[in-house]
Amino acid sequence: MNAKMRSDRLSGRGRRMKAAAVGSLAVSATLLLGVTPAQADSGLGGWIAPAPTPDLAPGPDPLDDPEKRADFLSRCGEWCTIVNGEFTGDPREGVPENMSGMHDNCTSPASFTYKEEETQGNGIVIGLQLNSASVPVLPKIEYSSVHTRTEGVTDTVNQPPYTRSWLDKVPVTQKLRGTWKVAGFDPSNANVNEFTMRGPREFTDVEADATYTVLRKQSRPMTEEEKVTLCGNHSPS
Repeated sequence: MNAKMRSDRLSGRGRRMKAAAVGSLAVSATLLLGVTPAQADSGLGGWIAPAPTPDLAPGPDPLDDPEKRADFLSRCGEWCTIVNGEFTGDPREGVPENMSGMHDNCTSPASFTYKEEETQGNGIVIGLQLNSASVPVLPKIEYSSVHTRTEGVTDTVNQPPYTRSWLDKVPVTQKLRGTWKVAGFDPSNANVNEFTMRGPREFTDVEADATYTVLRKQSRPMTEEEKVTLCGNHSPS
């Protein structure tokens, strides 16, 4: 009886030890399933160092440099538009061009009318410079917000007796401060270049030397010699 009970106790103890061993192996197998070969070889117990975070901050914009920006805008031509602006500073006048010839009046008060038909008429910007760099191709200009555009000008010059009169076109250069806009890529125009790739973008407070034209009435009295040579010394009626 005692021998049998002892045998039963030993048998039960063996079954419990065997079950514990099987359970331990199962846990070990479960843990190993979550470890890759690389982790197992690293000796770090499955721990992996995080990858370094890349620096996504953009680098400095080269167009923040005033000289590089002026060079870029001076070459953007057909891909740029001056969308607004104001003329500042004192205007500087260039050499006038006589657009009408001389009109002489020898007798009673008279007048002549001259019509300016050129596309570059009164108020049209005909030249730009940025930081002394000439702009070979002018950008488009929204004249409604920059300067009054007049393509056809009709002007009448009133003449008293013994007067010579004419109409001058005068180039005027003045600072134009405004906003330049780069439209960017246009699907209808497959031309991809440094300008279309940088748009759409606006550059504010851009200062350029703008040259435009004005028409000016001019007159002066005839000299005594001109009264003889031009009018035969006629007396005013």
